[in-house]
Amino acid sequence: MYAFVTRSLFALAIILISASVDTQAAQAVLTVDGERGSQSLSFDDLRGRVPTTEIEVLNPDLGRSVRYLTFALADVLKLMDAGDAEDLVFHCLDGYQSNTAAANVATLDLRLAYGEDGVPGQWSPIPTGKTMTNPAPFIVISANTSDAKTFSWPFQMNRIEAVSFARKFPLILPVGVSADSAVARGFTVFREQCLKCLSVNLQGGEVGPELNIPQNITEYRSTRFLRQWLRDPSQFRARARMPATQLTPPEIDEVIAYLRHMANHKQGR
Repeated sequence: MYAFVTRSLFALAIILISASVDTQAAQAVLTVDGERGSQSLSFDDLRGRVPTTEIEVLNPDLGRSVRYLTFALADVLKLMDAGDAEDLVFHCLDGYQSNTAAANVATLDLRLAYGEDGVPGQWSPIPTGKTMTNPAPFIVISANTSDAKTFSWPFQMNRIEAVSFARKFPLILPVGVSADSAVARGFTVFREQCLKCLSVNLQGGEVGPELNIPQNITEYRSTRFLRQWLRDPSQFRARARMPATQLTPPEIDEVIAYLRHMANHKQGR
């Protein structure tokens, strides 16, 4: 009798947990802000209008393979009238922003993940600094790469801006430099690898510090410090939310050259 009751209570607990997970997934909402306006669709709307594909990929944050339920991001953007964007900015609940060229949607086979192991809203917690974070409501994943340097997977993602990069971030563009200069190369690296966490002239990510106003970071930090900090911020701050980069020493020096250049172009104060 005791064994029967125990099994029954365990089964009831599983049912209640599953119901909670399904409810969480059903309440998820995705917003896409495009050139022609803003649209929001619930998870149920998306699932009813976009085909689901289940894929298994190596999650770069977890270091292991995970089987995800996904929508093709190209289908989602087309449905929400943003299929012709130049750039995409993924906004996450913790202030993290990740941008990528819209061409990478096809090149990297980007997908909107909404659950694991066949269960909508079921997630493995992801390490962030010294804590573990529930990645709901969505993760943008790549079916083609787990290399964070190629594409970092934004989790807790709930809004996409489909924009022109130059119109979205005009104050971070380096002015008056040649395309083959260290400053221009550093800007390219910063745009692709650093902007998701850091901001220049108050444009960019909110996870890390503002780097240009009121003082440029190169005005009060040494080159030696910047080289170490850009490689791995956790060396200097416990619970750092900025991940270690995979930048090479030449790339780091180019980013520093870009930051030094921007010290003469402070805007947004």
